[in-house]
Amino acid sequence: MTMQKHSAEPRNAAPRILGAARTIAAREGAGKITIEAVAKEAGLSKGGVLYNFPTKKALLSGLLDQMLDAHREHLGKVPERHPSRTLRGHLETVLQSQEVDDDLSMAILAAAASDPRLLDPLRAEMSGDIERILTDTQDNSAAMIAILAIQGLRFQRLLKLPEGGGNIRDRVIERLRTIIDELE
Repeated sequence: MTMQKHSAEPRNAAPRILGAARTIAAREGAGKITIEAVAKEAGLSKGGVLYNFPTKKALLSGLLDQMLDAHREHLGKVPERHPSRTLRGHLETVLQSQEVDDDLSMAILAAAASDPRLLDPLRAEMSGDIERILTDTQDNSAAMIAILAIQGLRFQRLLKLPEGGGNIRDRVIERLRTIIDELE
């Protein structure tokens, strides 16, 4: 009986492990996420972490899944009456992402450089979203321009690229909202 209880604990520890990884990323940067550091932060043995996430890539994959869940939550907050609901949700996800998410995104992208399959869940999610967006509008080219602009905003922020000065970014976001409204 004691053996089963011990083996069940690590199985239920995945949320705690992912929370510990996010804490490390927020405090020290995603580059400091290691299995050992996460185990210490979560109050688990290294084996307990490895039971749930056998590699650092598996841990990063778990974090990506968590970020996709947060994206779905943002989409779910957009009222269903909006015909461009998915597109509007993508814009809100980018605008509401936090610095720790940006840092984790960069860590995931870095890991994906050596294993592109790590991004397969993101690709699948985006494919479904793009299909919904294009189905929901009669102006596919304008919808696709909005999608690409939103992705551009995300990468501009991730890579800390110049914003054009002044309040141009704010005006771009307002223009994107107008484009999305016009698609309805």
